[in-house]
Amino acid sequence: MDKPYRILIIPSWYPPDGGYFFKEHSEAIQRMGWQADVLVNRVVGVRKLIQAGLSAFRRYSVQNENGLRVIRSVYLKIPGSEKRNIRNWAARTKRIYRKYEKQFGKPDLILAHSVTWAGYAASLIRESHHIPYVVVEHRSFFVWSTEKARRMVKPYYLPFFEKAYRDCSRLVLVSESLLTGLKALMPWIEEKTMVIPNMIREEMFLPPSEPRKADPFIFIWAGRLEHVKGLDLLLKAAQSLKTRTSTVFSIRLAGRGSLRSELEQMAENLDVSERVQFLGRLSREDMQKDMQEANCFVLPTRYEAFGAVLIEAMSTGLPVIATRSGGPDTIVTEQSGLLIDTDNAGQLADAMEQMIRHHQEYSPEKIRALTLERYGQTNVMEQYNKLFLQLLEE
Repeated sequence: MDKPYRILIIPSWYPPDGGYFFKEHSEAIQRMGWQADVLVNRVVGVRKLIQAGLSAFRRYSVQNENGLRVIRSVYLKIPGSEKRNIRNWAARTKRIYRKYEKQFGKPDLILAHSVTWAGYAASLIRESHHIPYVVVEHRSFFVWSTEKARRMVKPYYLPFFEKAYRDCSRLVLVSESLLTGLKALMPWIEEKTMVIPNMIREEMFLPPSEPRKADPFIFIWAGRLEHVKGLDLLLKAAQSLKTRTSTVFSIRLAGRGSLRSELEQMAENLDVSERVQFLGRLSREDMQKDMQEANCFVLPTRYEAFGAVLIEAMSTGLPVIATRSGGPDTIVTEQSGLLIDTDNAGQLADAMEQMIRHHQEYSPEKIRALTLERYGQTNVMEQYNKLFLQLLEE
């Protein structure tokens, strides 16, 4: 490109509060030759603020983070009033943007990660500053595959959704599965949408230097310890599998969440606690190491927008077991693993037993090659590059 166009990225969440994909995505945009700035308005409650100290409550700061210019601020959440917090957070994000523009000038384009609530904030900025914006949607509840997912979309969310989506130049979905819920809420939305999957960096999540060992056979899972992730089903499947096979197996769970104590107690009640290890949150480097030592990745989620952890596991050459829960439906093929129904511990146990017996039939080299072909950073970011250039030409 003739000049370094500037893209302002507004994530709905960002490290240290998750959102590591948003960080890597922003760095990839920068590597393509764009000037990528990131505006982070971190939401904190009183408890987190006390833990971090009042010094964490910065109104505005500019930092260089791995080559990205990151503008950071903190929004103190009001207890018990989500609707007011949505409005206040978005309004504050707009005020931070005004300060950013005064200091660095107007960006050419805004990219908002998720409608909740960066997409809504971007619509407010467009209203007064006339900057086109793209929303990249990651929210799993739009898969609309369960009643619980539908109930997560509260009625008072809809005006915020409507404004954010109507005003955006393009709505990028990380998988086709998100369109189901979005069309149910806003039938006109399809004309705005396109699908660009999440990416995997080619230099991350590499295959092991030596062939994997299968004694004991290691299943690994990573994510949030919450109901939507289906870990209760995984523990029940482990109980069944224990009675079916003489093969020694273990299940390693990487992540944090509100259900850890409950799941540990459940593992004990099901007499599988000696087979299950709760690892807590792992660094990206430790996660890669665990995937390299494992024999199969398991994702028994109840609904899933994409399943980035699947392509991370598959890029190490690891076969996977996942549910037909949205995004995984198109990620997992017969060359890379097994798909089962959601909420079915029996099918999950069957798939785990089948994987123990036939894992050697999966080619790690083919799994990795197919994963990078579809989801490698080079191919995915070229789709974004074309989109950005098209919007700027318009």
